[in-house]
Amino acid sequence: MNLTKKFLIFFVIVFSFSCAEKKEPGFDVMANENALRAQGTFTAYLALEYLDFSRNLAVGKNKKDAEYFLQKSKRVAEYKVIVPENPLDWGADPSQIEELVAMQKRLDDVSNPQMQNQLPIQMAHLTYLYDCWAAKESKAIFKSNELAKCRVRFYKLLEEIEFYIEEQKKDLQPITTIIEPSFQRFEILFDLGSYKLNTNASKDFVKIIDYLLSMKGDYRLLLVGSADRTGKELLNQNLALKRVNIVKDYLVKNGVTEDLIETRSFGEDFPDIITAKGVQEQSNRTVGIYILQGVNSSQTFPLPLIENFIYREGLEKAMKARGLK
Repeated sequence: MNLTKKFLIFFVIVFSFSCAEKKEPGFDVMANENALRAQGTFTAYLALEYLDFSRNLAVGKNKKDAEYFLQKSKRVAEYKVIVPENPLDWGADPSQIEELVAMQKRLDDVSNPQMQNQLPIQMAHLTYLYDCWAAKESKAIFKSNELAKCRVRFYKLLEEIEFYIEEQKKDLQPITTIIEPSFQRFEILFDLGSYKLNTNASKDFVKIIDYLLSMKGDYRLLLVGSADRTGKELLNQNLALKRVNIVKDYLVKNGVTEDLIETRSFGEDFPDIITAKGVQEQSNRTVGIYILQGVNSSQTFPLPLIENFIYREGLEKAMKARGLK
């Protein structure tokens, strides 16, 4: 390799590193900016707040501080522990240090996971405003409210959040506890696309009948039919209903009084195991048999889990999060 080629290679390497060092603040985080915004979490919004702060500092030719808050934005996005800025590290005026320390205590009091989940945008902005105040407005020149925009907005937002928390405490109602009856659950599994009882079902029914014979006192049976996510949804609804009916018929033929049995059918809407559409899963092809103890034939009762709407909403969210419809 001659001297000219060596020089050219060296020049290319140096030029590449030089270009890399001149990337604008926020370049790395910017690649994930849309993804952070889509998350909608406190952590994501706080990372974006620091990113915008870094950009503003860069516009003002404050490269050192711009890089500092860019790195803080990255640390937030990576879920690393972040603490409010220490005013002493930024050369704060003695007249502001005591006030900043007191406000950090109030910030800590409202900065809990519950509030960060309820008000992610506001809590992220409040955290940023404190750091903006500590880092850029803690000098003596910013004592005037006209110049200390971050400090003024911090106070206003903090008071609004504290008021919100106090109002929440007033609105708290006593929690009503629903006591569900004691129950025992059995299940009958079905073959793909079938509502007929298979060979294993006979063994399961023996256990169920034996358990019923051992029962003392009032009880009711609740049959809940389900299907997996193979085939068309309407077909699965009908299939689940037929499965419930065939189990009911079997129990009646074996001595269970019909008026003690109640039936429900949920098709593919309430799986034991969440799957994508079209996936075969026998655990979801079932009739759940709930034997509820101490319940007479005329008494209404809550259905364990199935009528737990919070559980069902969580199930729907989990399916959406995994892209399952």
